Amino acid sequence: MRALLLAFLLLAAATSRADGALHSLWELHGRHNTVYLLGSIHVLRPRDYPLAKPVLDAYADANAVVMEINLGELDLDGLQQEMLASALLPDGKTLTQVMGSARYAHAASLAHELGFDLAAFDQFAPWFVAEAISQLQLAQLGFQAESGVEMFFLDKARADGKAVAGLETAHDQIALFEAMSLESQAEYLLSNLEEAHELPREIDEMVHAWAGGDTAWFRAHLQQELGRDPKLYQSVLGARNRKWLPKIEALLNDDKNYLIIVGTGHLVGEDNVIELLKRDGIAAKQR
Repeated sequence: MRALLLAFLLLAAATSRADGALHSLWELHGRHNTVYLLGSIHVLRPRDYPLAKPVLDAYADANAVVMEINLGELDLDGLQQEMLASALLPDGKTLTQVMGSARYAHAASLAHELGFDLAAFDQFAPWFVAEAISQLQLAQLGFQAESGVEMFFLDKARADGKAVAGLETAHDQIALFEAMSLESQAEYLLSNLEEAHELPREIDEMVHAWAGGDTAWFRAHLQQELGRDPKLYQSVLGARNRKWLPKIEALLNDDKNYLIIVGTGHLVGEDNVIELLKRDGIAAKQR
């Protein structure tokens, strides 16, 4: 459960330019400092290292690291209780009832093909079931939350005595899924299961695109998600980008250098952080 909890909190991917000359790293300048904005793959395999030198150089130049959430301050016991409370369906409801008999039968068949028994999740909300199965699949493919970009830099920051902060809290991330209606959650679970057979291929493509700097790949996948459920896209990405914007801009008024690490979905696509900064007159140069 602890491994699933940490993996759940580490979603999305990283990106860089298709020409291979640049990386998933953007440089912003304040009057007296530099802020680096890094796109992240939150779960990686040990063999996906080392990271590119410009990324490591940006960390070396930063006085502090800012992540979506401060992983160094997580109370895993308390967070586990909160997640379980959020993930459990209300008394008297089951996943079968929420999904409806026909949709549940289809979902159960898809899950069985993947090697999972959907009956084991009957007390849990569909959003949690979708995330749990996805994370279990990733673990089977060798991806580890502890090998993700954030955990890599968290360990380095601790060793180097650099401060670590977060743009939001783990509670904020859990609340994103809690806010979904049960009907939306049911469709989300079914959609995930229908696409699950493609996950091994897509995850390899994702890492390859990340290593080769193919932003078009990520942008295309985000566009697919936007078309499937615009409201979910906005709540998971657009709304959070706008919420983070003043915090990121405030760092540009400091005299310290910062490395900000966020998932790629926040750096490409509609209402991404780079575009929002540009609208406020703040230029970001990709490195």
